[in-house]
Amino acid sequence: MNIEALDRAAIIEAVTAEVMKRLGLAEGKPMASKKQAVLLTAEPLPELEKKLKPYYEVHYYDEALRDCDVLIIPTICIQLLSHLANGISAGPRERFVLTMLLKGRKVIALEEGLLYRKYKSTAPVLLYKMYDEFADKLSNYGIRMAKEAELLSACKDEGRPMDMQADPHSKFDKVPDDPEVLNRRVITEAEVKKYRLQNRTEIVIDRHSIITPLAQDYLRMQRMQVRRR
Repeated sequence: MNIEALDRAAIIEAVTAEVMKRLGLAEGKPMASKKQAVLLTAEPLPELEKKLKPYYEVHYYDEALRDCDVLIIPTICIQLLSHLANGISAGPRERFVLTMLLKGRKVIALEEGLLYRKYKSTAPVLLYKMYDEFADKLSNYGIRMAKEAELLSACKDEGRPMDMQADPHSKFDKVPDDPEVLNRRVITEAEVKKYRLQNRTEIVIDRHSIITPLAQDYLRMQRMQVRRR
């Protein structure tokens, strides 16, 4: 009898809540709703859910999803990193991430989930640098890299998600008069960026140096000149 009474009470409470909800909608009162956060994984992540649920309605990615307020990428494998860095919509995951970026949604990747980094001690230097450059490109596209401990503050940060919205040349007004010669055998994007941050609009390199494709793209976007000696 007690069980039946409890069941009856639960049913009444559920029906009452639904009626009140519908009455509120009929009167035009806005229903408070949480923002939508999507985890780009099918694997349950209860710790992340626990952090996010007080502030967001948390969903796991599936192909039926079309939008969200915050997209969180817990793990970036080498394939996903390469595809995103080159803007390749190779599958539903990549397409969803790229679409969210194009829509101006907040996209956050966990630094602990960059899987290529676990091979740092064994990977060939140039190959590892290439993946480093790919990770830099994701940041340039507007994907914020954050440690898991900083995830919530990154989600709630209301600052501009993409620094490239500012004038890319505004902080590079002064140019040194006598640029030094860069004598490295291989010139990477990371090395070119260091020179750009020193207010340089050109680099001088050895005539035998090789410029990586990513470095060439960066030089072209920043309108930097290359002189060989």
